[in-house]
Amino acid sequence: MHAGRMTMTPPIAMPVAARLLSALPDVVTAFGCLIVWVAPLALGEDAVKTVLLMMLMEFILLHATGFFTRIATSDRTRRMQQILQLLGLSLFYMLFVGAWAYVFRAWWPLPVFLWLVVGKIAWVFANPRGRAAEASRQMKTWAFSMVAYIGAVFAGLMLPLPRLGLDAATVATMHIPISGAWVDRPQAAIASAVLYYSALALFKGWGGDMSLPGIKSA
Repeated sequence: MHAGRMTMTPPIAMPVAARLLSALPDVVTAFGCLIVWVAPLALGEDAVKTVLLMMLMEFILLHATGFFTRIATSDRTRRMQQILQLLGLSLFYMLFVGAWAYVFRAWWPLPVFLWLVVGKIAWVFANPRGRAAEASRQMKTWAFSMVAYIGAVFAGLMLPLPRLGLDAATVATMHIPISGAWVDRPQAAIASAVLYYSALALFKGWGGDMSLPGIKSA
């Protein structure tokens, strides 16, 4: 093969079913956020507040990813032990979520957080492999997630986004118990969520390759 020749190859030998399954939670989340943007009350009166809180909780989960990776790639524990440890770590972070639930005077932040954890754990166990390769895969995911999160938040704040269903009168009825740019312009937070979870779904659906899709130098 000549130097510099470009060939199309799958980035990671990961079963299609495993890739689609691991991406499914993020696909559902992104689609749900899009529905909330277009029709804020279609998924319930707390739907907008749920998306705002999801983006806050995602920041906590990104912080936890290093610990998730260490547990998932440990040579000294079995899969079931790893799952139990991951669930234990998730319960620890639920203390922070519990504080937000108190602020919002609602219980729904807890199942929302658990749903986000399902997406993380599904990716961790989507394609078991050697420990070194698994650690590399998880660190790539963490790096991509951080870049995608920051990029999505920045885009949501800077772009002139349409309100769609989030007109001023509708937002005023939601009584969001926090303040800030995302409350003044909730479409910014929701658009950021759509972008972020769509990016994660594409990344996981492709198999978690950070390079250009299917292109490599010989």
